[in-house]
Amino acid sequence: MVAAFVSLMIAAASPACIITDSAARDSLRFDGHPAKAWTGVPAKPVLDTPDKRLFRTVLREGVAKGPNFAGHMTVVQWGCGTSCVAWAAVDARTGRVTKLPGADYMDTNRVGGMLHGVNFERGSRVIVLAGAPREDQARAGVYRYLWTGDGFRLLSFVPREKVCEPFEAP
Repeated sequence: MVAAFVSLMIAAASPACIITDSAARDSLRFDGHPAKAWTGVPAKPVLDTPDKRLFRTVLREGVAKGPNFAGHMTVVQWGCGTSCVAWAAVDARTGRVTKLPGADYMDTNRVGGMLHGVNFERGSRVIVLAGAPREDQARAGVYRYLWTGDGFRLLSFVPREKVCEPFEAP
C-alpha cells in the first residue's frame, strides 16, 4: 500500500507528457519491409488455446473484414478497459492466431495525436506499438516489430521519455 502511494506521488510530481505521432515520427516508419498483397477468402481463426477461444467472437468478426497488415494478415483489436487495447494477428491464409507475448495488450493512457496503441499498414510487415505493454509503465514507449512469417521480431524501442511531449490536463 505504501509503495503504491509513493508511486502515485512520484507520478503526480512528474510533468505530464503524452506520446504523440509528431514526437515518435521516426518510429512510425513502415517502409523498407514491404508485403505482397494476398487476395482470397480469409480462413477462420484457429482457436487452439483457452485464451484464443475466450476472444473467439472478436477474432472471427475481425478476420471476416480481410487482411489489413503484412499483405495477408489481419490485426484484430478490442478494448480491455479504459485506455487499453488488446490485439492479435491472424493469418488470412491459414487462420493461425499470433499474440505477441508480453505485449498482447497495451495501456494507451498517455498516447495521443494520430498515434494509436497498435499501428500498422497492409503493405508493410512493420507494426508499431505505442504505450505500456501489459500496463507496465516502466516499459512504456514506442516499439517497432517486424512480422517474420512465424512471429514478431523487435526492430527498435524508444522509451516514453524520448517520445513524450508535455501535456497540460484540463
